Amino acid sequence: MENTLLYFSLDDNERGVYPAKNFIGCDMTDADTMQVSFLKEDGTADAAIVSLTIAAGKAKEACEVLAGALSGQKKGLTIVADTENSKFIHPFTAVESIA
Repeated sequence: MENTLLYFSLDDNERGVYPAKNFIGCDMTDADTMQVSFLKEDGTADAAIVSLTIAAGKAKEACEVLAGALSGQKKGLTIVADTENSKFIHPFTAVESIA
């Protein structure tokens, strides 16, 4: 986990790379939207929140895939969801926002 970075991209204005060690948690906001939260590197109290669309009925699988990415099964940079370049780990299908 120490050297694992997760990458998310909506477009050329909204991108984020977060260390797995900064993961706070994830919440399903509806049947096909997951919000993933990370501590910000600048030390501010507000979390960085990435809102992701997932395939219908795949919430459990999305959590398992995210857990695998966070655990460092692959060291270095892991592209979780990149809407800009259409690259996703299944079952993620889009980045809705990065805040």
